[in-house]
Amino acid sequence: MLNGDASLSIRPETRDRILAAARRQGYRPNVMARGLKHARTGALAMVVPLLRNPVWASIQRGALRAAVEGGQVVMILDEPEDDVRLPTDYQYLVEESRADGLLIATARRPGGERPRPPAVPHVYINRRGPQPGNNVVMDEEKAMRLFVERVSLLGHRRLGMVDGFKIIDTVYRRAAAVRALCSAPGMSVAFEHAEDTEAGGYEATLRLLSRHDVPTALGVGNLSQLFGVMKALREAGAAVPDDMSLVSFDEDDCLGFLEVAVTSVSMPLEELGAAAVRALIDRVDGRSGADVLVSDPLVLVERASTAPPRLSRRLRP
Repeated sequence: MLNGDASLSIRPETRDRILAAARRQGYRPNVMARGLKHARTGALAMVVPLLRNPVWASIQRGALRAAVEGGQVVMILDEPEDDVRLPTDYQYLVEESRADGLLIATARRPGGERPRPPAVPHVYINRRGPQPGNNVVMDEEKAMRLFVERVSLLGHRRLGMVDGFKIIDTVYRRAAAVRALCSAPGMSVAFEHAEDTEAGGYEATLRLLSRHDVPTALGVGNLSQLFGVMKALREAGAAVPDDMSLVSFDEDDCLGFLEVAVTSVSMPLEELGAAAVRALIDRVDGRSGADVLVSDPLVLVERASTAPPRLSRRLRP
């Protein structure tokens, strides 16, 4: 019973007394022995890109919490180059009994022909894989609706987006959602895709500012790009929010401590990590699953970086 054998028949009150006594004695199950018995390692491998981005820390926090609840541990593998990788590239970890399943969080969309399904339990996290049924993603459409509705309510009609390259699945979904939301007459959106770095955000913003129809409200894909965006606006003499309203698609407490506190869309990152682990445990245990869309909690964190466009202010009495 102490090893989690659900097949044993035992009275609930007896079970509770045994578990309480075991906790008092500091008993811990022998994970290696249990793994040998059930042909399991008790470990999940999580492949993540760019650990420099604090978003992944939040996703991992939720994943680790759900793993503990499921009696698992999580190994983190960093892929700093964010290469196009498929589960088959990591399935040796399962085949060599280093892990029971794979959490694939590298963010690029695979192109070309659809690859054959992998032979090991796996779940894509924060992206969609080549086949449906193993994807755990957030509701990017709902997030972009919060952004567009907020700035359009303030009177903005020319929107801009600074984001990563569209080969990244989350970027692709954000761009598609904003394009659809800005399809109404009188609305427009300009996209600049660049590296997910400060330099990428800086250069993309300079390109937007050189347009004849400069946006009056700007959405930014991640924190690294945001700092580059703010530098470019500062050098151009464009004040936030008087000349440019600004919304980040990454939320972090640091945004409230900037010279101009930045409005953001807060995504359900911990919930995403937890949902992905639970989905993978189901697959490791032989239970079938479906794609998971994590929609809540998803809120707009309003700070000082959004305001009506300057023209609207001039029209006020």
